[in-house]
Amino acid sequence: MDLQRDLWILVFATHPDQATTLSEDQTEILSDPARRQLFLDYDRAHDLDADDPRIDDLARRIAEETQARYGQGELPELDTASEIPALIQGTVNAESRAWRRLDTLIRTRLNQ
Repeated sequence: MDLQRDLWILVFATHPDQATTLSEDQTEILSDPARRQLFLDYDRAHDLDADDPRIDDLARRIAEETQARYGQGELPELDTASEIPALIQGTVNAESRAWRRLDTLIRTRLNQ
């Protein structure tokens, strides 16, 4: 929770116009039980071994849900000239080898 809070503070401080939209989008996602479960499963993956097969399954489910929600190439994002999105993802990935692998797998699936 502390990490998520701190990262939202960073987003609101550096991209206030986009932060509101992103925050509202996350609130909407979390209001749906199936989508909220993906967040919970992502959180629980923190302590898994990076080679655990559950990581592959979770990456597939997250990528499928992301594509269903936004379509191909329609993801909401921060200013593409900004280094903040990479900083945020790097901070999250540094927390867990499993999260780092999950990020790689999700990105690969979304870019296919």
